[in-house]
Amino acid sequence: MKKAQLVFGFSSFFIFGFSLILNSTLIPVIEKSYSIDHSLIGLALSLGSIAFLISSLLYGYLLEKYKAFYVIVSGILVLLAGNLTMLFMNSYIMVILGMFFINFGGGALEVSVPFLIGVSGDGKKGKILNLLHASFAMGAVISPIISSLVLRYTPYWKSSYLLAVLINLIPLISVYMIKHDILNLHADYLEGSKGSLREVLNSSLIILVLALSFYVGYEMNFTSWISTFLFEVRNFDVSNAAIFPSFLWLGLFLGRSFLSGMPEKMGYKKWLFIVVFLSVVFSTLTIILGKNMIISAIGTILTGLAYATTYPTIQAIIVEKYKRNKGIALSVSSAATSIISGGFSYVIGLVGTLYGLFSGLIIIVVVNIIELLFISLLKEN
Repeated sequence: MKKAQLVFGFSSFFIFGFSLILNSTLIPVIEKSYSIDHSLIGLALSLGSIAFLISSLLYGYLLEKYKAFYVIVSGILVLLAGNLTMLFMNSYIMVILGMFFINFGGGALEVSVPFLIGVSGDGKKGKILNLLHASFAMGAVISPIISSLVLRYTPYWKSSYLLAVLINLIPLISVYMIKHDILNLHADYLEGSKGSLREVLNSSLIILVLALSFYVGYEMNFTSWISTFLFEVRNFDVSNAAIFPSFLWLGLFLGRSFLSGMPEKMGYKKWLFIVVFLSVVFSTLTIILGKNMIISAIGTILTGLAYATTYPTIQAIIVEKYKRNKGIALSVSSAATSIISGGFSYVIGLVGTLYGLFSGLIIIVVVNIIELLFISLLKEN
């Protein structure tokens, strides 16, 4: 791939990871600043998931019908609008709008960038998709560190979003540098993509969608609630609790960077079963035994390491399995993840309000266990 293509792909996923996890990290401060409880934050997270759902379905369709370059640019601009809204937010309504726009723009990139990788030629896509998602993880690692430093040393906690706005300009600039490459790749794909939707909407896709959806359900909710759990249940200082999503995403980054070749080497299904089982073990131990900084940090990193390759490996199965209507297959799978993970976000927030966040996080472990069933039903070919 050309340097500009790599810059665009990696910066797109980096800023989405940075923005999304920045919101989760700052939940305790947002709740305090605007006098809102866990259920209202859960609602905002759920509405963000709905935004991801809408954009995933919309952009999968647009990629099959219209010029990919302009479709992708619109997604980057919406993500930028979300970061600007969070930077200038002064009410709960703006929190909802900011999270909505960030998820909408992220959903567009989540479908569009893997779509471009899928149409760029034949062969295995597992390694490149793992590396692509490693850049998402890198953004997710860095944003809680930035927010923790801002919370510790300045009174301007929203200034973290200024950096997000500046980073957001990188994919916007770099995408124009590869405009002709995108237009040519997409034109070639459209010439040969005339298959029936029945080739896509089948039982195999349903299993893949459920596997992807439940994974996102437990990964994103662990990320979203771990800081608040440690702050409220384990009585960590807010600035210390704020950094814990970085530990999770450090594990995700390391796993996607250094284990990116393992799914192809061992076989997608076998590798998925191993890492999903390990994610159940590590997340359970972290929730139950993580009562101080060291144990919680080690457990959170190991949980992220186990989570790391699940999503991009399932996504690789999708882009390799469906040669035609690839955009539709990606959009359906991404949209379903937002529905299920959004439902889990609300339930965990509600349970956290009624019974405490320890009970809420146990739901995450149960979802993780159910994921093992879907992995056992997967068909790679």
